[in-house]
Amino acid sequence: MKLVLSMVGFILSVGLVGGSGEASGSKVPAFELHALDGKTYTDQHLIGQPTLLMFWASWCHVCQGEMPKVRALQEAMKGKPFRILAIGFADSEANIRDYVASHPTHFNFPVLYDTGDRVASRFGVRSTPTFFLLNKQGEVVIPYRGGGLVEHPQFEATLSELLNVRVE
Repeated sequence: MKLVLSMVGFILSVGLVGGSGEASGSKVPAFELHALDGKTYTDQHLIGQPTLLMFWASWCHVCQGEMPKVRALQEAMKGKPFRILAIGFADSEANIRDYVASHPTHFNFPVLYDTGDRVASRFGVRSTPTFFLLNKQGEVVIPYRGGGLVEHPQFEATLSELLNVRVE
């Protein structure tokens, strides 16, 4: 109950994905994407531990500002059952690869590429960055558009509750 009330307060207090985007509590759509290192990820990889998905593009200045924050979150979560996946879309694969190669310290998590923006479309993503916090069942807990998610107190509280640990 506390998580539900937390989520309602969060949804009312921040700019979340609206309209045709994923609703809170819904399962993620089926997908298969390849990471820049060649590994394949599917929606089934999102089951078992909370996951933060970040849809981004190399040309997006807000995304560029968010990457160090997402990296710091991954560092803080080291050893905990949590993963982050960055999904490049609305951009060329070459641009995504070049950005990752030129900013290696920003990426301590897998970077995937959404060819033809098919997966972004299934998620209802229309802008960068767009985040989805998923529970361990692969359900959307928080959809969020724009910057500032990682440092939002309600995000931290919801993530802590999902992990049943304190995020520092």
